[in-house]
Amino acid sequence: MYIKSNELFAGMEFENLYAKISRPVVIADEIRNPDNAGALIRLADNIGASHVYFLADVNSVHLPKMQRVAASSYGNLQWSFEKNKNLPESVVNNCTIIALETTTNATNLFTTELPDNPAFIVGNERVGISDELLNRAMMRVYIPVPGMTRSLNVTHAAAVLFFEWLRQMQLRHG
Repeated sequence: MYIKSNELFAGMEFENLYAKISRPVVIADEIRNPDNAGALIRLADNIGASHVYFLADVNSVHLPKMQRVAASSYGNLQWSFEKNKNLPESVVNNCTIIALETTTNATNLFTTELPDNPAFIVGNERVGISDELLNRAMMRVYIPVPGMTRSLNVTHAAAVLFFEWLRQMQLRHG
């Protein structure tokens, strides 16, 4: 029998988890598609993130479409557009910056122990994460993709990363 997700998840103790660890931060590097921007807000809300930083000009994304895709998540967490690649000091000083990218020195997401205090960076739909931000990342992870295309939409990849992190945190911190 179908049950609404709000009813199903009502008894789960995520607040207890976030009493033990930091809420994650999401950094979106030059995301251009408003569907992707809205979906990132919704995904971030669904894992209890504290903030989504869009490193792009606010005029680069059609905000009404972003809001429609984000749905009720649009007002549930903080999000902002930052015109430059300067990460807020609170992120730099308090988070382990993790880049989700197919790049040298990246490790398989599913065999990597993720930290309790992440700031996840996801990249532009066409060119990925800028070298500037990759160089600031403390960890780099990739998602193994065995199919012929070997490519994921940025929001699909973000969902895999976010929920793998949440799975690890639930196992580690109960």
